[in-house]
Amino acid sequence: MNMRGLYLVEGYPYPDLVELESRGLTHVFYLDNLLLNNYDAVNKNLKNLFKTIENTNLKVIFVLNAFKSSNSDSLVDPTNTAHRNKLKNALSRLIKDFPDLGGVSFKDFEWQTWDGYTSTEKSDILSDFAGEIVSTLKNLNPSIEFSASMNWRSSTLKSVSSKLDYAVTEIFTSNSEGIPITKAIQTVKEYSEGDVVVELLTHDNAVNLDPRSLSDIYNEISTVIANNGPSYLLYASPWIPFGLGFPEVDYSFKEIYMDLNLVSKNKKIPERSSRIMTISFLDQNNDPPSSDLFKTVAGSYKITDQFTGKIIRDFTSFIPKNHVHELILTGEDNQIVNPDVSQENHFITVSIVYGNGRTENNELSVTVLNLLGIE
Repeated sequence: MNMRGLYLVEGYPYPDLVELESRGLTHVFYLDNLLLNNYDAVNKNLKNLFKTIENTNLKVIFVLNAFKSSNSDSLVDPTNTAHRNKLKNALSRLIKDFPDLGGVSFKDFEWQTWDGYTSTEKSDILSDFAGEIVSTLKNLNPSIEFSASMNWRSSTLKSVSSKLDYAVTEIFTSNSEGIPITKAIQTVKEYSEGDVVVELLTHDNAVNLDPRSLSDIYNEISTVIANNGPSYLLYASPWIPFGLGFPEVDYSFKEIYMDLNLVSKNKKIPERSSRIMTISFLDQNNDPPSSDLFKTVAGSYKITDQFTGKIIRDFTSFIPKNHVHELILTGEDNQIVNPDVSQENHFITVSIVYGNGRTENNELSVTVLNLLGIE
């Protein structure tokens, strides 16, 4: 199974989905909890999303919280036949209105606070509910896929996953108690029935939603690919890290190097003159990196005066478009820090993150000439 997905959440601006597709994204999971109480809003939102991606090959998966809304009120009680019918009718309308939907997914498909049931009964009820939804969807569109997300340690994972096209298992630092992600994936694959997509977080939900480093995210993605293939889903919106890519291959044994040069043959730069610097990316075999690996590269650069240590330009992010990337050094980048010297040495430091979370750094030293009469 090959699925490299990203959640989009209703109410937040869309990222540049065309750009993200160019960096490996294959599926968009659109989370909208208005299906049962404001269908017109859902219809409008989905039309807008399909319009946004009309020139891409991205597949759209409609996602709704399985049983709870944000205020903890129950949306659907799976033990209640009327509730089930209401949901099936809403989904039927959705599928008819949007035949290009790639699937439907239930978020947090876990037993809630319905009392009076044994563990076996809970498992049977959720499994039966999933099967009923699958039957409804397949009767309308045999190619549509149904999935559900749940904690990777859920006691109902085995019975529910047997009814799904694929199970989305949430493997987060906050729900793993220090258990390595490799072991969590192995446990899920042994316990579940059928295909598994691993859901990862790009932010720390225990620390005010602080964004995690791209290096850490890539490291987890590589671990998933090595143990489960390229089947993962990132809960990132609206905390999408700059330069995020969606690799298809585990790059634990791949490296990227950078060669930095000025396009100008004269390596001395007259004060406040613009120049072009090239960054050539090569792998460990001195060849351009593969297209899939290159999609993971996110870089930044800064400019520092060697003598004073003053930062002329602080780290500025960029995404390379080609194996030879051009950076424009502006007049401001090539300013003189100390007017009493005839020339200065400036360091241009470039840093990238790529692949399975590796980093690479390099530095180019340039000479800037102090010109009389230049302000």
